[in-house]
Amino acid sequence: MRKIHLLVLLILIGSASYGQNLGLVLKGSTSGVGADLAYRINPKWLVKVGAESFNFEFLTNVTSADLNVDINSKIVTGSYSLLVDYQIYKKLYISGGVLMNNFSTKVKGSLQSDYKFGDIIVSKEKVGTIEWDVKPERTIAPYLGLGIGNNINSKKKVNLSVEVGGIFQGAPKFQIQSDGIFESNSDANFNQAGSLEQSLSKFQIYPVLKINLGIRLSQSKNSKEKLKKLPIAN
Repeated sequence: MRKIHLLVLLILIGSASYGQNLGLVLKGSTSGVGADLAYRINPKWLVKVGAESFNFEFLTNVTSADLNVDINSKIVTGSYSLLVDYQIYKKLYISGGVLMNNFSTKVKGSLQSDYKFGDIIVSKEKVGTIEWDVKPERTIAPYLGLGIGNNINSKKKVNLSVEVGGIFQGAPKFQIQSDGIFESNSDANFNQAGSLEQSLSKFQIYPVLKINLGIRLSQSKNSKEKLKKLPIAN
């Protein structure tokens, strides 16, 4: 998939020497931040290839009279995408295509001190650790969205658009690693991962809210005249 993106990028960059309708779309969304290299085929069709990502890691501690637990979490979102926009009318467009999904979430819990239960003391090593790894069902997932705006056009050098859509990534899949007292959680016979997957099986679409800033890089004279003939956003 990365080789395909690299090939498309080289084609689009190479076409700049011929004065084609190229643009750069900077984007921030619920999938992360990134950019698309865009090619305006005609007033209706826009091809985009790009990437976006976001990493967030945090460590928190839960302390009570009996427990002292560290919870380490890491959330990764983002994708490599190949999308096509179809301009329905002036400032309204549909965006669709495929993307390589990089979503994953890891949560690890471990005791920082021995566990006391009345007069009984259990060492933190015997209690052990537990780690959840959550990923979507599909690595290659379709995307569909509806946007207000016109990212690359002949009227403006810079354009702003807002887009809502969804990534059809399937239900979340769980992997559990554990030891000590928690070891049964990763036992295939216990199947806690399967129970969690069944409970969350309805969550198959990842919602996307996106803000795009389109910047026109170059434009041929012939295509500029053609673009003026059709209604494009002012």
